Amino acid sequence: MTVPTRPRVHIETFGCTFNQSDSEVLAGLLVRAGFELADSPAGADAVIVNSCTVKSRTYHDVRKRLADLSGSEEGHRPAVILAGCVPRVYQHSREFANFAQLGPDNLADAPEVVARALRGERIVRVARTEAPRLALPHIRRNPAVEIIPINKGCLGSCTFCQTVIARGRLFSFPDDEIVERAARAASTGAQIICLTSQDCGAYGLDRGTNLPRLLRRIAEIPGDFRVRLGMANPDLIKLYLDDLVEALAHPRFFRFAHVPVQSGSDAVLRAMNRLYTADDFRRIVAALRRRLPDITIATDIITGFPTETEADFEASLALVGELRLPVVNRSRFSPRPGTRAARLAPLPAVVSRERSRRMAAFHRRLAGELLRAHTNRTAGVIVESNPRPGVALARDDAYRPVILRGPFQPGESLEVQILGAEDFHLLGRPTGRSAQ
Repeated sequence: MTVPTRPRVHIETFGCTFNQSDSEVLAGLLVRAGFELADSPAGADAVIVNSCTVKSRTYHDVRKRLADLSGSEEGHRPAVILAGCVPRVYQHSREFANFAQLGPDNLADAPEVVARALRGERIVRVARTEAPRLALPHIRRNPAVEIIPINKGCLGSCTFCQTVIARGRLFSFPDDEIVERAARAASTGAQIICLTSQDCGAYGLDRGTNLPRLLRRIAEIPGDFRVRLGMANPDLIKLYLDDLVEALAHPRFFRFAHVPVQSGSDAVLRAMNRLYTADDFRRIVAALRRRLPDITIATDIITGFPTETEADFEASLALVGELRLPVVNRSRFSPRPGTRAARLAPLPAVVSRERSRRMAAFHRRLAGELLRAHTNRTAGVIVESNPRPGVALARDDAYRPVILRGPFQPGESLEVQILGAEDFHLLGRPTGRSAQ
């Protein structure tokens, strides 16, 4: 098999912000090794599918994508490398036996794995390692947004989740490296820095430190940028709630917190092995809002967990309504292989689907009402991305999405008039002045 002098590689990403960061590292490593990046599979010599397995729907999307790529028209069939969480979780599966594979801890091996895949070899690198991560080269997909992983893995033992299988136990990256990476990003044009991990709340607990201490150090970095903190689980937030609230009150941070409650029923939380109660979540929300009244609180809700009764589901609806949560990432339970919940008898599909639809409809009405309360005002925003030509997605101080019409570029700071709300975002129009 003839290998091009400068092979072209296309990277496709499924899943979370951490996976997006992994893809940026893959891009940086490949370019440093002499490969070229391709914007699409058309004409690419190799395609890396950076996969996710946290939800069955995403996992099935990955499988379908692999099948499509493997069935490409004769004359253009790129080498396909399966990367990310799927090869780690399903490393012994026959289904993926024909693909070169690269686990989430093995990014540094990407140039070798791709080069050998182009020669027709099937290389599997999925061993668990604690290799340096933040020092690896990376190429931002969005020049205005820097994604910084602060730790990987998890301290939890949730009965429904494959995170520990895919990413292992907690390993926090050194705070000096994180701060240095953030400072470098700010000095090279990043306007938004996203701190990410499988659970930001666990940061530092394996190193004798914690998340609030890291945030205080990041707040001291000079430059014109804002920081969005990623998901932090309630059981660990409880350990340092007051310190976290004070850290997030610094103007460096978006007024935003992602705290996944998963259910409003304590009985379901126990069955999930979530180490907090619904009242713990209420106390966290109350503390955040006391100090930051305008904070956007995002949460996750799983509907249709095998032990969930109608009363349990009603408790989740009631919690969302009582706390008037503006962002609810809703998931319908799906059994993940290797987890304890996968061994439980599932609810009838008709019940699970109906609860998911009810939660979606309830929250759509609530989110619209909450967003409309922010119309007819001016706000400072940072343009985050261009989802399509002539349209910009911006973020206000509370990380609410604001859609703008016009040729605005990622990283621009603007003052806008909020004209209305639509679906789950605000609609804005620039006032002609830059936000300070």
